[in-house]
This record gives sequence, structure tokens and C-alpha cells, in this order.
Amino acid sequence: MALSDKEIGMRVRNIRRENGLTQDKFARKFHMTQQTLSRYENGKISIPNGTLENIAKGMDVLIGYFLGIDSMTFTDDELRLLELYRRADDRVKEYIFEMVRMSATKLKGKDS
Repeated sequence: MALSDKEIGMRVRNIRRENGLTQDKFARKFHMTQQTLSRYENGKISIPNGTLENIAKGMDVLIGYFLGIDSMTFTDDELRLLELYRRADDRVKEYIFEMVRMSATKLKGKDS
């Protein structure tokens, strides 16, 4: 399922905000004007594929997140969790994994 320009723009905005970047800082990082970024985020104009690819690489995000790939298999929340996990350092990944494993074990015991 292809996403609309507005949906792609919203995902770019989410990534920018999650990383604590203003439109101006984000725009400079990816060699565009703040006005162009605003138009992208609002879905007023399409983001060129090359620009979207640069944003994905520069923000360490799967390009599929912006394009709606895998949305049949994963929810938006699941994709975001995976992307955040991939950005974490090894120590944080171990902590997350152990926390999920312990939670799943506790929940499984309650279901019995």
C-alpha cells in the first residue's frame, strides 16, 4: 500500500521531532530550505526519492517506514519500535531484550 505525500510528510516530521531537531536544523542537515521541508511535512509537495533515501540513511531509519513497506505485516508502532531498537547501543539493546523476555515470562505464567 503506497502512502500519500501527506502520510510520508507526517512520518518525516515524526522522525525529525523524535530526534529533537527544528525544521531549520533538519533542513540544513539534508541540504534544503526550511520552507521546502515544511511543504514536504505538510504533504504539499512530493519528496524526491533521493532526498527520502538520504533522510532515511541520515536518521538511521528504514526507508520502508517512509514508503509504507511492511505495513501489511507490522503496525506503525511496531516499525517505530524496531527502528528505535536498531539505533540503540548494545547495552540498551540487552536491557530492552531482557525486559521484554521477563515481561513475557510473567504474563505467560499468569495465563496458565
